[in-house]
This record gives sequence, C-alpha cells and structure tokens, in this order.
Amino acid sequence: MQRFTKYAIAPVLTLLASAASAEEGGFYLKIFGGASNLDDTSVSGAFAGDASFGSGFSTGAAFGYDYGTGPWRTELEFAYRTSDADTFAGGVTGDFASTSLMLNGYYDFASTGALTPFIGAGIGTVTEIDWDITGGAAPGEYTDRGGLAFQLMAGADYAISERISLTGEVRYFDAGSQTLSSGGANIDADYATVEVLAGVVWKF
Repeated sequence: MQRFTKYAIAPVLTLLASAASAEEGGFYLKIFGGASNLDDTSVSGAFAGDASFGSGFSTGAAFGYDYGTGPWRTELEFAYRTSDADTFAGGVTGDFASTSLMLNGYYDFASTGALTPFIGAGIGTVTEIDWDITGGAAPGEYTDRGGLAFQLMAGADYAISERISLTGEVRYFDAGSQTLSSGGANIDADYATVEVLAGVVWKF
C-alpha cells in the first residue's frame, strides 16, 4: 500500500509543481512614457538641409504574455513619439511625430531580489508619420502611412507586489527613410530615435 501511495502521489506533486511554475507567467498590461531624442537627418525634396531636433517624448501601451516556464515573453505595443525641429533651410521648423504598432520579444535574465534585467527586440509598422512644417516656401502637414520599423530594448523590471512592477529601459527605434507628402509636394527624411522610458506593468 505504501508503494502504491508513493507512485500515486508522485505524478500529482509533479503536476502541482508545474502549475505553480505556470502561475508565474500569464498576461500583462504595460503603460510607459519618457524622453525621446530624434536623430538629426538630412532633408531633401520641397526643403533641403540638415535638421536637428530638441528633446521630445514618447508614450504608449503594450499587451503581453509571459510564458512563465522560461525566460521569454512577447507583447503587442502601440506607441506615439514626437519631437520639434530646430530651424533649418531658411526658417523651416515644425513637429515631427509618429505612431507605431510593434510585435516585441523579450528575454528576462535571472532575478536578483525584486530586480529582473531584460533585453528585447521588436518589429512592426509605422501606422502614421507626419511633419507639421511651418515656415519656408511650402508649409503644410507632410504625412505617410506604413513602412517597416524595428527597435531594440534593454532595461529592468522591479516588482513591488506579485502583480505590479515598475519598469525602465533604454530603447532604439528606427523607421528608416520616409517620403512624406503634402498637396503634391514631397520631402524625404530619416526617422530614428533613442529613448529613455519608465512605466508600470500590471499582471492579470
């Protein structure tokens, strides 16, 4: 009877251990924001010159899933970025902004207490990008939609409870060269940012 009990309980204990491990994962919601630095770019087309930008900001939200049994998690993210251009090309300036939809993958390193470092990468599309040009001979809202984008992330999460964590990261986002149009006029410019972000993660 003891032998039977031993072999009957062993599988149950294994299943309970697996369930406990799986409970560490699950779905989560993340909200974030922070500083965004848009790289300098050469502009051609209706305007020509080298544009630089003041400090901007980025904000967004992501819905993700932590697999629990390993270091991996994935998420779908929507983000908004904006920066104002310094004056260039004889008085041209304006807000250069974008929205993006990204699929991200993260690798979580071993935790040290409440701190969990991570790295990540994402690929997706620029859902909209626009440069509200003021000044110059052809002011207007220069826009485009679509286009491939990618990003790289590194940072850490800090657990303040079983369900809530604070998160911080440094991110590089690159949407490549963009052709923006306004009333038949076009401009070409690169769009890449370096960002410092902080946020809150809520696990379901």
